[in-house]
Amino acid sequence: MTTPASPDLTPAKVVHVSTNDHQVTINRGAEHGVKLGYRYLVYELGEQITDPDTFETLGRLEVVKGTGVVIHVQEKMATLQSDRSAKAGSVRIVHKTHPALRGFTSMFGEDEEHQNLPPKEIPFESPHTGDYAKRLP
Repeated sequence: MTTPASPDLTPAKVVHVSTNDHQVTINRGAEHGVKLGYRYLVYELGEQITDPDTFETLGRLEVVKGTGVVIHVQEKMATLQSDRSAKAGSVRIVHKTHPALRGFTSMFGEDEEHQNLPPKEIPFESPHTGDYAKRLP
């Protein structure tokens, strides 16, 4: 009987970025307990932050690059797909007609339409090899 791999407490690192920034690959996989559908926060470390009242060092700022879902798991790495999207919406399209024909277009129906737009997938924000990834609850 095999025992599941113990969770790795250090953050994963991005080891590959797709050409369109919609997917990144991290250096954690099945042997680390990664499973399809797990969500990760992808980030880089920013500047050191100090509490202005106590002067205590609070740590480095995590600059968020996005969130993603595991879509493919290999033994030692996994691929994340960005799961952020812009809201779906509606757009009004007005069809312009020649002024001489305006009376005729009203006989044949409206000269404007509404189209529902699907949500737009948003890529990770400037991901780089070496960025960090940590699993979200």
